[in-house]
Amino acid sequence: MQLIQPTRQAPQPTRTATKRLLLVDPYPRNSQYHLTASERRAVWFPKLSLPTIAAYTPEHWHVELIDEAVDDIEFDFPCDLVGISIMTCYAPRAYEIAEEFRRRGKTVVLGGVHPTYCPDEALQHADAIVCGEAEDLWPQLVADYEAGTLQRTYKMTSFPTLENYRSPRVELLSPDSYMTRQCSFTTRGCHFDCEFCSVSPFNGKTTRRRPVEEVVTELQNVQRWIRSELVERLRDEPLWKAFLLGLRIRVGIEDGSIVAFVDDLHNSNRAYCRELWTALKPLKIKWGCQSTLFLADDEEMVKLAAESGCVSVFVGMESLDEDCLDETNKPFNRVKKFSQEIKMFHDYGIMVNPGIVFGFDNDDEAVFERAVEFLTKNQVELAYFNVLTPLPGTALYERYNSAGRIFDRDWSKYDGKHVVFQPSRMTPEQLQEGFHWANHQFYSLPNIFHRLSGTKQRLIARWEMNREFRKLVKRSCPQGTLSPLASVLKNLQAKLPVFDTEQLIPNSLYTLKQRPDPQALSPEQLALNIKVKRHDKFVALFVDLEGTLDRLNAQELINRMKVAAEKARMDIIVNFEHVKLAAPDALKALVDAEAIKRAIPNVKVRYRKLTDAFETALQGLSLAGLDILSEDLQDA
Repeated sequence: MQLIQPTRQAPQPTRTATKRLLLVDPYPRNSQYHLTASERRAVWFPKLSLPTIAAYTPEHWHVELIDEAVDDIEFDFPCDLVGISIMTCYAPRAYEIAEEFRRRGKTVVLGGVHPTYCPDEALQHADAIVCGEAEDLWPQLVADYEAGTLQRTYKMTSFPTLENYRSPRVELLSPDSYMTRQCSFTTRGCHFDCEFCSVSPFNGKTTRRRPVEEVVTELQNVQRWIRSELVERLRDEPLWKAFLLGLRIRVGIEDGSIVAFVDDLHNSNRAYCRELWTALKPLKIKWGCQSTLFLADDEEMVKLAAESGCVSVFVGMESLDEDCLDETNKPFNRVKKFSQEIKMFHDYGIMVNPGIVFGFDNDDEAVFERAVEFLTKNQVELAYFNVLTPLPGTALYERYNSAGRIFDRDWSKYDGKHVVFQPSRMTPEQLQEGFHWANHQFYSLPNIFHRLSGTKQRLIARWEMNREFRKLVKRSCPQGTLSPLASVLKNLQAKLPVFDTEQLIPNSLYTLKQRPDPQALSPEQLALNIKVKRHDKFVALFVDLEGTLDRLNAQELINRMKVAAEKARMDIIVNFEHVKLAAPDALKALVDAEAIKRAIPNVKVRYRKLTDAFETALQGLSLAGLDILSEDLQDA
């Protein structure tokens, strides 16, 4: 592997006619989400796209790198070629930068995810664009530029190999500006196919892996360089600053103390992870990565990760609703196991940072409060809330675009913080307000204290990150509010215990060869799960019952429906399709039309799949006055 030795000085030219390359990572300077210096040092680390391009640039070129999240751009900077990497949300700012350099006679090249999927748009603002991963394309582009034969488009025809990969030149990044500059990657691609994600379309649906020995060598080199730089800072700083720097290093919140693996799916192959993590042990580093939550199903792997230095995992939890996960093609996330999996990571001292997305078609106004309560209860250290965003190149974009649901094409709003499409069960305003509310609620001081109360390791670092996130949220997000219906939906939902297990009647929609034995029923079966969503077609609350229905939880259900009806003033549809077992007294109470009308006088209570499920059990009971839905609910 060719190793580029870290140095803040540009490499000495090997030719007399040295060319100058300026690489720019754009970031809107007027963005309300622009991080302060302290926020960056606590929670932010750089992208590797441009340091990688620098590594693949011929050595006779002088390379400078500007991350606009950190430094201002000097447009009169003496350079021959300007390279700009673009994520969709930064496209408008990137185009401004490109046009400003082109007015000064500079040649501008655009690359990244956005030009790959919007090439015609990008070509309006550039002399050339790169579509796809650039490692194999960039040397040819530079050679063509030097020869005066620069093409308009360079398109990847196959994915670059990750063997003998050149180490990203992270030394070009501004020091003391990030949580860490020790960023590396071990894999590319993702074999999952989440509808909203651009990783699989851009990097491939198979995973490519770097040889373990090359990753280790790279980390060793960068580790030596950063440590030597920190020693110089400790030597040159005034005594009090040196003391504070040493303290920050000691508690784990200073550059050089942690490695960030920026893979989109670090644990895609467990055999590879075992080899890598075993090799990391002698380095005695701390590291974090992006992982699946279900890695925690294998305690041996979690233990090995912790022993190798893992202190933090970002997990794409996305939603606490199984229907939402199915919708976005992420059924491998299992909501019922989330708490157990989080606990497994915590048991080994690994911080869990879930990503939560609001705005799926099955989300309603109650989704925000449910998410915050779950994450708080399970004491996750950090959480990243995002608004569902249909990014170009994704299946979600194609679906929403064909349905005419995208109403805003301002790419600067495609940052996961703005609503640009028409949600299914909320208004855009409710989705936006709920997103802001969740951020403020989760990063409130009482919430932070509660979540960190169980933290034993790296407490100062975790407090620091929460404190800086809180500052960002208070500065950038309005307070946000929840709609009145949010509390109705939340309070109607419940998991009610079962006490009466005598004479339980099976749902005839399911095949049960023998009468159920109450002693053999699982905890899931000995409970009634009440799930509720707003059903727009019928302008009603859709109440889905799962599990076992007995007399007591049936009465509690009636009480909850009464309160919900008074507050929401909406009809109620009760679905019996997923009730596995029911007590005769429970059915009798629910089919007493007069009693139901007295308890819930102001709205209609309608039943779905009642007679299909319990026709035999209902014989002899009067169903007069009941509103039985004859029309099936296709989207129920």
